[in-house]
Parts: sequence; C-alpha cells; structure tokens
Amino acid sequence: MRLFRRSAPPQSAAGPDRPRTAGAPAPHLQICAHTDDDLYFMTPDLLHTVRAGLPVVTVYLTTGEADGINLAMDDPARKDAAPDYPGYTAARQHGIRAAYAAMATGSRRAPWTRETLTVRGGVSAEINTLDNGRITLVFLNLRTCAELPDDRIHHLWHEEIAELATLRPTGSPIPADHDGRPLTRDGVIGTLTDLLRTYRPAVVRVMNPDPARTAYDAATDTVTPCDNSDHTATALFSLAALAAYERESPYHRPVVESYAGYCNKLQPDNLSATAAAEKFHYLAVYGGEDGHDCLKKPGECGDRPLGNRAFNRYYGQSTTHRWRPSTTWLQPRGDGRLTAFAVLGGRPVHWTQTAPDSTAWTGPHPLGTWTDDDARCLARLETVRDREGRLHLFALSARVGPRREDHRRQVMHLRQTSPGGDFGTWENLGSPHDQHNPDRRRSLGMPVATVTSSGHPMVLVRNFGTGLSARNASAQGWGNWRDLGGGTLDGATAVTLRRGTTEIYATTRTGMLRWHQDRPGGPLQRDYATLLPRPAGSVTLLEQTDGRLLMLSR
Repeated sequence: MRLFRRSAPPQSAAGPDRPRTAGAPAPHLQICAHTDDDLYFMTPDLLHTVRAGLPVVTVYLTTGEADGINLAMDDPARKDAAPDYPGYTAARQHGIRAAYAAMATGSRRAPWTRETLTVRGGVSAEINTLDNGRITLVFLNLRTCAELPDDRIHHLWHEEIAELATLRPTGSPIPADHDGRPLTRDGVIGTLTDLLRTYRPAVVRVMNPDPARTAYDAATDTVTPCDNSDHTATALFSLAALAAYERESPYHRPVVESYAGYCNKLQPDNLSATAAAEKFHYLAVYGGEDGHDCLKKPGECGDRPLGNRAFNRYYGQSTTHRWRPSTTWLQPRGDGRLTAFAVLGGRPVHWTQTAPDSTAWTGPHPLGTWTDDDARCLARLETVRDREGRLHLFALSARVGPRREDHRRQVMHLRQTSPGGDFGTWENLGSPHDQHNPDRRRSLGMPVATVTSSGHPMVLVRNFGTGLSARNASAQGWGNWRDLGGGTLDGATAVTLRRGTTEIYATTRTGMLRWHQDRPGGPLQRDYATLLPRPAGSVTLLEQTDGRLLMLSR
C-alpha cells in the first residue's frame, strides 16, 4: 500500500520575497530549534531515513549560542573565557554537519557545499548540502543569547517583540553586512512556508507544541513546563507554517510527527541498547569528542559543552512521539475489504482496498467532513466498532496562536452512517478543561476508546491532573466528562470483554495502573497493585478465545 501516493502537483510561481533555491523534493523534513534537537529527539527515526537513502532537509531556527563559551562545562578555563557567540555558533553547525556526514557516508569529514539563501525580509540564511543534495541543512540563525533573555524565539511567537535578530556564524558564507538582520514573526512563518513549498515533503518532523509539566502552582494556576521554551515556540511556528502551506498545497499534504523534547526524561527508556548507543555516538560526533583527530582548533570541531557526555542527559534515553500512534488504524469493512485511516496535512483521510485480499487501494480520500478550518487534526486516529458494526473514530483537534487564550485542544468524534457505509461530519466532544486556563487545555493526551456493554463508545483522554477523563455515549447522546483519577503517562488503552466488563490499563512511572468493573455497566475501580512491569511504550489489549487478556507492548 502506497500511503504517500500523490497527484501531479501544480507549478507554483516564485514570489519576490521567497527563497530563491529550487531544491529537489525531499520526502522527510525536520524543523528544529537547535542543532542537536534532531539527534536527541528525532533519532533513531531520522537515522533510519538517512540510511534508507531518502533525501532529508533539516531546518534550524536558532543559533543556540547560549553563553558563547565553547568549553566543557567542567573545564576550569570557562571561568575566565570570553564569550564568542559567532564562534560557538559556527562550532555547533560544524558539529551537526559532521554528524550528518557520518550518518550518510560513514565519514564525518565528507565535503559540504555551503551557500546562502535569501529568505523573508531580505535576511540571508545559510544552506548546506551533502551527497549531491541528498542531505540539506538550513540555518536561519535567530539569536538565543544568554545575555539577551528578553529576546528569544518564544517572545517572537507570543508577539512580545516585533522582530528577532540573526547572527552570522564565524566563517559563514553569509555576507558580513547581513549580520544582525532581523526576522519578524510573519517572516519566520513565511520562510518556513516557503521551504515547505520548495521541498514538498511527505513527512515533516516537528518539536513538541504541548509539553508536559514538572510543577504546578495552585495559587496562581500556572505550570512549569518540562521542555525548553525554544522547542515549544519552534513547534508552534512549524504548525503555523504547515497550516499556511497545507491550505495552498492540497496535492502535497504531509504526514506530521511531533517529538517530545526534554519531556523524554519523564518517559520510560524505550530504546534498545544498540539504538541508544548509535544515538549517543552521533551526538558525540556532533560534540567533537568522538575520538577523531580535530583538524581545526579544538573549539571549532563541535559543541564542546556537550562533548561525548550526551548519555548523562536523561532526556536522551528515549525517543517519544507527542502524538502517539494508534494500533487501530487498519479495520475490516463488512464486505471483506480493509480500510486504512491516517492524517495527512492536518486532515483525516482513508484508503480502501479495491477488493478483498487485493494489493490495489483507492485513496487517500477525505474521512468525513472536518468543519473547523482553523484547527488541525493531530496525527492519531482511534477506531472502534459498535454493536451494530459501525465504525467510530476519535481524534484530537488543535488550534494555535500567539495568545494563551488562542489555544484549543478538543476531542473529535466521527461515526459511520451505517455498517460499511459512508462517514458523516466530525462532532466536537470538547475537553475536560474547556473552561479552564489554556495550559490545562494543552495538557490532553491522545484519545483512546472502547465500546462498552451498552453497545456505545466510551472515549478517554489523559487530563491535566495526569489521571484519565472519560465521556460515555448512549442512545440519548454523549454524557458529561468525568474524572477517573489516577496518575498516568500518555498511552492508555481500553477493552470491553465478552462478559461485558471494561478494563483500562495505563502506564505510570513505576508500572501499570488498571481500572476495572465488577459487573457490566458498573463503576470503574482503580487497581494500583497490578505488579505489572512498566512497558516501554503504549499497550494493546486483546481478549483471547479462552477469556484471558493478552497485553502487547514493547
């Protein structure tokens, strides 16, 4: 099945304020805040893409120059070192070029072509290509200087500043008189939109727009997020650019995947020893301390504050999708054909076999009617079948904007009109936190569902309190949201057994939490003493023919 089959694209006209490059289409494009984000948070997915020989484009929004001192954090010389912001930025960019060269060619010294790229507002970015353009890196070079705490990319996103200056790295082909030229908020969104238009990716990887929290102040009803604010702002800029691009490019709607950043430290370690070792190896290449002979000054061969110590950062032990995928995306129809469900360009779609057991598929076709043009469908569809044989799908919609009040995260429901029939209009089920502050709205996990003994679906989401909230359907419609309590990580799963009772399992930081019923339709009771080990990922439940419950996970 070719999930990324596309119709012939129209030729777009170049505008006077758009990038002048005419790069070849690239199947996978990453948008990162810093030059190590793709290695830390998107690998091994990114590594598999590179090794498969697919073209890759990665865009870095900021310089990440921090305090401008490219020395190990425990180096005594740091105390008296003078900041060199352009030099440290250049070292970081040299490190990421070396890491990609090592991934793509096996040699960190593979030659790159370095050029300039004119983006919105006449700003000069730097574009680097490797292996005849198979690997492309784009550096927008927005400043993140520690001495300028009020001029950061999240201030630009929130419209607290009108523009953000760029920084020319030492040795860059960017003209010296272009150093410091600023980008506006619209300029960043427009530049990213132009890059999407140029490369027309099939897959876009972005940072986490909705990080979990590490602290909550009840007195002020405010949260402390677990992620770097640069990561979050970059994700929001990415979603805004994607929305603009998707509106004008119906032939090139990409799959969009979001990756947790520092919030990985709250998740189970989910990488094998081999995968983790590969990740840390390429991070050591980036840090300039992979055992190679540095042919430059030691401070120019990579990001020395990181060096070969990436394994000490707890957020590097996992790679986690913020929008965790479902295992219910493939379903049989009443006539024996299979239907596959997915999200392309922020809209739900489906493919259907032309005949049972056929290798030919039709699609992608729109899945139901999505009525909120300003909200994107996030990349997970949960599917269940009711007692009458009709399919129900659940998704999470997201609206983003510069103000906290602009944000909405709401559960959406779609029902098949009849078994094997068409799908109607997506219904908004709201959120347990619709009346609360925007930080609570953004805390929702991805929806999971089961059909209860009533024959109607129940949908569950992880809520701000880290427990689960549930909403049940009946013949009269949907009931209210109710809090089931608990303390879980995202990735719950539910099943209704043949005897009519429902069971729910969710991963916690130490093991698994279970909700169960003693009788069909009875109250859900929590069981903390499951003695089940903590899985590395989401769990799928299947009832076997002998009535025992089979749990599948990593």
